Amino acid sequence: MVLSAGVALLVVLEGIGLSLWAGVRLRFEERIAVGVVVGVLAFNVTTFLAFELMGMGWAAVGIGLAVPGIGAVAGARRGHRRVAREFAHARRRMRRRASDPSSLRPLAVFAGCALIVTTRILSLAYQRTDRGLSAGSLAVWSDWAAHLAYAGSFADGDNRGLDLPIASGTPFKYHFLVDFFGAVFTVSGATLQQSMVLSVWMLAAVLPVLLWCVVERLTSSRLSAALAVLLFILNGGIGLLYFWRDVEAKGWRILTSLPQTYARIPDQHLWVDNAISASLYAQRSTLLGMAGGSAALVLVLAARPGWRRGGFVLAGVILGVLGIAHAHMLLTGLALGGLAMLVDRRRVWLALLVPAAIIGLPLAWAISPATNSIRWMIGWMAPASGQPWIWFWLRNVGLFLPLFAGLALLGAGRARLRRLTMPLWLWFIVPNIVAFHPSEWNNTKYFLFWQLAGSILIADWLSTNWKRSRRADRPRVPVRLASISAVLLLISAGGLDTVRAMQRSTAIPWVEHDDLAAAAWLRENSTPDDVIVYGMTNYSAVAALGGRRSVSGYTGWTYDLGLPDWVERWNASRVILTGSDGVEEALDRYGVDFVSIGPAERIDPGASDEFWSQRGRLVFERGAFRIYTVG
Repeated sequence: MVLSAGVALLVVLEGIGLSLWAGVRLRFEERIAVGVVVGVLAFNVTTFLAFELMGMGWAAVGIGLAVPGIGAVAGARRGHRRVAREFAHARRRMRRRASDPSSLRPLAVFAGCALIVTTRILSLAYQRTDRGLSAGSLAVWSDWAAHLAYAGSFADGDNRGLDLPIASGTPFKYHFLVDFFGAVFTVSGATLQQSMVLSVWMLAAVLPVLLWCVVERLTSSRLSAALAVLLFILNGGIGLLYFWRDVEAKGWRILTSLPQTYARIPDQHLWVDNAISASLYAQRSTLLGMAGGSAALVLVLAARPGWRRGGFVLAGVILGVLGIAHAHMLLTGLALGGLAMLVDRRRVWLALLVPAAIIGLPLAWAISPATNSIRWMIGWMAPASGQPWIWFWLRNVGLFLPLFAGLALLGAGRARLRRLTMPLWLWFIVPNIVAFHPSEWNNTKYFLFWQLAGSILIADWLSTNWKRSRRADRPRVPVRLASISAVLLLISAGGLDTVRAMQRSTAIPWVEHDDLAAAAWLRENSTPDDVIVYGMTNYSAVAALGGRRSVSGYTGWTYDLGLPDWVERWNASRVILTGSDGVEEALDRYGVDFVSIGPAERIDPGASDEFWSQRGRLVFERGAFRIYTVG
């Protein structure tokens, strides 16, 4: 891991050097945070192009470091005095008392606390136990298994043809750049799991800083910035009510091992999950997208006072690359950038829109799903819950909806922020009318932009009232009590879920040691083009860590990716595992090389060792896990 950490540090330094080409004045903390994003994107794009030519290895990683490094060195020579001034200014700000409006200490403390939480949560992502590996949270247990398969196809599967690992023979129509990033550190000695964690940690560590910097530039208030970040990353609905019910039933001892999540409780029709749990860690592409979009916005806000074209250009390039990393952010950036150009009536916005469109739209089109799943869905998931629409949303986001709507409709809060956040209501209204993905829950990826806008407006309004309550003619105690109560209610469910993610005792068993051994055997004794069949679960080490493509992954994934033949693949896998009629035709159609049978496969769909001991050849056996070659 030491060598991998060294590669990560080089990526950050190169990003800082490349950011100097924008020619905009940034604070030192902004320079570092933006540099992380620029470095990650530049390194990944360059390494991926090298990977396509020569496969995964030190040659590809070396090119991925060297090419951006040349630009970074040139940028550093050009702007080293600027960085020196920014660093000197940051040192002076760190010496100032926290009460000084220019002091850097509040952000340093906030970022330090966020880093501790991030590091703790990610250190528990995968935990070794006596039985095997456990996942630190439901998000890791469910979603990261697919991301491991995606990353493993690059690390161990030589997936230069961009074949979808969970549906062999299908094009990789997914935001794959972040999972490619999750593979590159295996070259420097990290395991695939460690590489995944390190890649997420780099982005998760800087996202709070980027969000803080965005809000501080918009509001000139550190209190608004701190509150906005907390409201956004710890969002949730009425989960506190269910926490009190658990306390009444089991006592306060549940605090040491919280029994459930409280932002997302499907049985209670609470679907708008906490941003940390669902959107930032589990949905790795969303994390990269939010970090990239925040970095682009910092550059625009820094460039806009002097209308410096370089800041707009770099922001546009960042958004463009997100076409294969997070198309939702690309399209949002294009929409908001186009609107800003109409309002400002300045052609300089084309410096952002043109590179974003030229780079991003072809990339987004290239990974667009094979089938169109857009359909009317009035009320989103409220009708299925049997609840009135407004009550459904009040339960899912709590005070957030009435506060945001009240500020927008009644004209409260800062007028500039109301104008800036008003367009983001479309990211709430439209997904409540139209479903964009096969799984309607994925509309939460659009609600996220609405939640960020609302967090900024609500935070600034609370901050302004807090400061005004200092005046003698205003009721100080009631205003402050109301503000504190509102913030605590808004972050209670997400805060509880974050505490739960930091508890080792809440880990979920994922795979067994024998299953890990089967995955290791497959990596070492098969070729990258080999195709496997397994039980289509999300708790298979063979599928997640074997580095080989499967006929069908977990059906929840293949369905949600919009694969038109996901049912046929599911049926074919069951036929092959059980040895039913049509097995030979299915083997030929999908070019199957190996069949993996373990306890899950024997339970459902009832895989037959008897059939495969005759039809194939047993090449691996350990405990209850067996691998047969089709031969």
